Amino acid sequence: MDRLFTMPTSLNHIQPFEFAPMPAIHFGWGIRQQLIAFLSQHFPNKLVIITGKTLANSGFFGHELLNQLHDRKITLQHFIISGEPSPEQVDDIVQQCDPNTQAVIGLGGGSVLDAAKAIAGLIPSQTSVMDYLEGVGLGKPFEVDTCPFIAVPTTAGTGSETTKNAVLSRLGQFKKSFRDEKLLAKHVWLDPELLKTCPKETLYATGMDAFTQLLESYTTLKSNPMTDALAWQGMTLFQGAFEKINHSNEALQQEGYSNLMLAASLSGITLANAGLGAVHGLAGPIGAYFKAPHGLVCAKLLAPITQLNIDTLRLKPPELANKYLEKYQQIGLLIHPNQTQDPDSILTNLTQDLYKLSQQYAPNGLAQYGLSSCNLNKLIENCRSGSMLGNPVVLTDQQLLKALEQTL
Repeated sequence: MDRLFTMPTSLNHIQPFEFAPMPAIHFGWGIRQQLIAFLSQHFPNKLVIITGKTLANSGFFGHELLNQLHDRKITLQHFIISGEPSPEQVDDIVQQCDPNTQAVIGLGGGSVLDAAKAIAGLIPSQTSVMDYLEGVGLGKPFEVDTCPFIAVPTTAGTGSETTKNAVLSRLGQFKKSFRDEKLLAKHVWLDPELLKTCPKETLYATGMDAFTQLLESYTTLKSNPMTDALAWQGMTLFQGAFEKINHSNEALQQEGYSNLMLAASLSGITLANAGLGAVHGLAGPIGAYFKAPHGLVCAKLLAPITQLNIDTLRLKPPELANKYLEKYQQIGLLIHPNQTQDPDSILTNLTQDLYKLSQQYAPNGLAQYGLSSCNLNKLIENCRSGSMLGNPVVLTDQQLLKALEQTL
């Protein structure tokens, strides 16, 4: 390589693409205070609220949301999701819900939002999610009425609030998506102040998941000019956000939380429209077989997979490789702007910077969750579909094993 590519990428020879619908997005510090009036105006009778266990005892949920909705004579059903949702959990909650429910509110992290999304999709028909779950369900077409879904994320990670798929799992068996445009949230309320309730360790892991989604959707085979623009904006927002939320200055903290929240939602939009890559290709089966936090898995895989992608691309003909090497160079300069302009050095520094990011904010390896050199092969056997298909190059089993071994 003898020249440096810089932003923006040329838009010559734009390939045909589609861009999925998006929910109405309400963003702002403290904007949750407007949610009560919104719900009262649009859904004044029966609501279902899905939260995690911790948030069920929080001040916002108990004192602000529940009490005020009760005061307005709105009938509420509240359910708690603990851990990653299973098809059985979803079906059990659906059967307890009134088919005439007006809306389902998901208030929590990615697992809570995924569960709420699936529940909202099934309440009117009272059907089972196993009728529709990709790969392991009955394969029935999703031709039923759905209930409006309203997403209120309290972590900055999966971007579930802006996607049409709900990820469900049975530990030791599968981790699959219930996916349909009718599941997309009608409204998303992004209040960065809610991130202050999130433990820092969780915030770092989920933030790394968002950054991984942005990076992978930017370098995937299926990216397009719209997803590139949003992914680039998201990665720009992510830079320095962790440092800002740890700063003593309150204004910088607010900026950091706000940047993380918006970056995560942008990552949901970009993954929904461009797909992902090998990091998430491996993260899927890891989540199916082990209780390893998804964000931590992505954080530990990001640097080794990026390194393997760059090394493999360098062996390809320039007409196939330069587009993706260019994008990795752009990311390298975004993360580490004050560096040499030599392309090879930028790519080398990129992987080093990603390793440092992982070590600083997700230092623990995956061995603590049961992964070992003895059980990695089953992950390779189950990683070749889904996100892996969007990776810019095909990585061999040996390469993927090498990446997994570096996460232990």
